[in-house]
Amino acid sequence: MTPGSKAALLALCLASPVSWAQRELDADLAILDQARLVAAGERVAIYQRGVAVEPAFLQLAEAAYRRLDSVTGRGATVAALGPKIHIYVSDMRAPSHVWRAYDHPSDPKAIVFLNRRAYEGAIRGDNATYAHEMAHLFTWRYSSHSLREGLADFLALQIHPGAAVGPNPPGFESEPVPVEVTPYLGTRLPPPPQVISDEHFRQSYYAASYRFVKFLVARAGMQTFLKLYDSADPEAEYAGLYGASRQELVREAVR
Repeated sequence: MTPGSKAALLALCLASPVSWAQRELDADLAILDQARLVAAGERVAIYQRGVAVEPAFLQLAEAAYRRLDSVTGRGATVAALGPKIHIYVSDMRAPSHVWRAYDHPSDPKAIVFLNRRAYEGAIRGDNATYAHEMAHLFTWRYSSHSLREGLADFLALQIHPGAAVGPNPPGFESEPVPVEVTPYLGTRLPPPPQVISDEHFRQSYYAASYRFVKFLVARAGMQTFLKLYDSADPEAEYAGLYGASRQELVREAVR
């Protein structure tokens, strides 16, 4: 990134309204300021800060972009955010995330932050977190947080079946779903505080969200699921789209 373009991006980010913790914002702004461009392709640009990134990672990300566009048909959604997705690989300790994390829809930008573990797993081919975060940019408008995270996992595992993704290790799909997670599945409820504070709950929440989305896509296809996903009130759409209530669908999905 040239000094001029870097300054322009930082100015754009700083001008945005800040509703999340200042510490996290400062950390991400530091990455934007300190990162160095590694490689740029047609749709993706890769940067590094404190981690040596192989240029070959660009090929993985570009292929993931094409696959995500093919499955969702929403490349135009990403293009509206900017001409390229900017992926910053850094030595940060925080989980990988998109710009503004859970608050991304309030200030959408085509920016992904990957930690070292997610990047190294991507290079090995056994971690799909980078594709999960890219998927968020294709589906950044959402009403249900659990559908958002479940869809990102579903799409990532279409690209790397059986891989680790987010907080979960390979093979997490078969884990039982705790009863305390099911009230959130497919609803407009915000993620509970335990998603941040309790690693086991976080794993269960993401795994259950994935299983529910996978079940819904298998039941009626991706286009029907995207109608649910796009709804401002998805809880009102289950009966019409799937012929059953949300509660009935959840019970069937997690049994």
